Amino acid sequence: MSERPDVSEMMQKFGSHVAKHLESTPDVVPTDGEINVSDLYIKVPKWRKYPQVTCVFADLAGSTSLRKGKWEASTASIYESAIHPAVVILDHFGAGFIEVQGDAAFGLFVGEYSRSRGICAGITIKTFGEHVLLPKLHAKWPNDPPQTGFKVGCAISDLLGKKIGIPGTTHNAPVWAGRAVNYAAKCSQQAEAHEMIVTKPIAEAVRRNEYLFYSCECGDSSPVELWTDRQVESVAGSDSQGMVLKNSWCNICGDSYCEKICAGSWRRPDLDAFRASGMREKYLKVIQSRQANARQIKRGING
Repeated sequence: MSERPDVSEMMQKFGSHVAKHLESTPDVVPTDGEINVSDLYIKVPKWRKYPQVTCVFADLAGSTSLRKGKWEASTASIYESAIHPAVVILDHFGAGFIEVQGDAAFGLFVGEYSRSRGICAGITIKTFGEHVLLPKLHAKWPNDPPQTGFKVGCAISDLLGKKIGIPGTTHNAPVWAGRAVNYAAKCSQQAEAHEMIVTKPIAEAVRRNEYLFYSCECGDSSPVELWTDRQVESVAGSDSQGMVLKNSWCNICGDSYCEKICAGSWRRPDLDAFRASGMREKYLKVIQSRQANARQIKRGING
């Protein structure tokens, strides 16, 4: 066993390391296609840049309470019961990179329809948490079941990727620099159990997709908007003007909706009449708003 270096010696070496990297600008290599962790640089100051990566971050709600008192002995089984399916869901929808962080997991989506696949993965995780995981926990502990479920966040941005750590050992891991992972985690932190919060760029994609934004017509009910506006704290600029979803997939048409969304479909044939009436209402609102503005401007001029 080699002698361990003195702390002062380590500090001197780290000082040189910091100075070296701060004095130079690392190379950024534009990278299209799927994320391949084995292709990430580690021995040289190079980062791969992936365009418009969608991140889905799923966090287990109430996990702190699960580690206390009577739940302590059962925490491990609850964690594995919850996190394993979340990882499987991320993989099923084509995440190019998945990482588990204790009681949370996140996935990165690139390529065709990556935004749609990421949104569907997030909704599926929260659906699992509410309609599969929670009932099982209630059946296991009917008198005082643990209160948990998934809090999901979703964001998108360009990402820089690189491995950081000790080359040639197991002590290194991919690091992702960019807004997507950070913002998705912040969305997740601000959600409640069984909620999904998304940043503005994701919200815009949701609004454009009728399979996502409106409820189905099961039960002879008229379609309603499923998402509501939500300001996301600690997220910069317009990205903070996001939305929140409290609903899960419908157990009747959820499968077909999900398949269509992931294939790039956005227009629902069953909403033709609803769409026409909605467009007419929005048109009238625009006209009324313009007329009101014109009257206000005229009053200002004449006054």
